[in-house]
Amino acid sequence: MTTRTDFANLVKNCPATADLLAEVAKLTRAVGEEIFEGRMIDFLSAVVPVDHCVVFTYTNSGEAGHLFTHSRMPADAAEQLARAYVEKFHTEDPNYQDIQKLENKRYHTLERRQGMSQGYDPAYKNHFFDSSGLIDKAAAVGKVEDGKVYCNFYRLAGSDTYTDDEWDALCAVMPLVTALVAKHYELSKARGLVFQDNGSENIIRKSIVHNMVSSDVAAFDVLTEREKQVCERILLGFTTAGIGLDLDIAPTSVATYRKRAYAKLNISSQNELFSLCLRNRRAS
Repeated sequence: MTTRTDFANLVKNCPATADLLAEVAKLTRAVGEEIFEGRMIDFLSAVVPVDHCVVFTYTNSGEAGHLFTHSRMPADAAEQLARAYVEKFHTEDPNYQDIQKLENKRYHTLERRQGMSQGYDPAYKNHFFDSSGLIDKAAAVGKVEDGKVYCNFYRLAGSDTYTDDEWDALCAVMPLVTALVAKHYELSKARGLVFQDNGSENIIRKSIVHNMVSSDVAAFDVLTEREKQVCERILLGFTTAGIGLDLDIAPTSVATYRKRAYAKLNISSQNELFSLCLRNRRAS
């Protein structure tokens, strides 16, 4: 049994372990924010290179949706694959039945199909693998409150298929990554973001108050574009640090833009910013 002291010594004496824990912390802090997808791929790449990551959602009634895709393939090709899967092919996925049966598990690693050569309907295989450049896949599913998240991690032509060691490493981190994807989905919804159920257009949409800063409320016309961006993220519940990471600016700059925006809007707090949005929304 590993003790607290054993763990502390492992971190102290193994820089690689300390670095990995730092990456886990960075990824965890991004949950629920727009930067999460990129952070997740960065984390995975530090463990096992992944060329194409796509996450689908399933409602408890079995309806499929697309949460996000992060890929080395051209964006339009990745979009077409995601849309085709959700609109037409998801029930042909060999994992579909297994996904539907996972009612009492929080997490499950799905079967590996080395080289994408077994278990697939010919039409499905031709559409998603023979014509796409996808050559190997690992997959996992995790439960969320209203259904499941289905995480897929692929290799593309030009890379090798996963070696046995890479497969073992990927299986070791997939429970963590899938759990964070599930929390990312739940937290984003809880913060007022909406996930559409229409193929690749199923991206996180801005909430109503978020959109109002950019277009619906004339009061915000006095703000610069950067001041609007900061206000949008304040309304979405981002911390100062989170806004800085999302916009790639220093926290001190976030504070400066917030101060300038509040002065122009004649307000002094986040609550007043919310009230301004809602008051002007009702007036319009």
